[in-house]
Amino acid sequence: MCEVTVFKRKGSEEVVLLKDVYRFETIFGEQKVFEADIESVSLTENKVVIRDRGQ
Repeated sequence: MCEVTVFKRKGSEEVVLLKDVYRFETIFGEQKVFEADIESVSLTENKVVIRDRGQ
């Protein structure tokens, strides 16, 4: 995947919330921001894999 856009469903519409934004925050408030591409997402493994842009 090159880029991910986050949508929110409103009725039958999908409204764009975020484009090209990657922000990670722990439950304790620690934050990290990356310019990266999402390589994979596994909800069953609670895992997101990112890679440097353009690789």
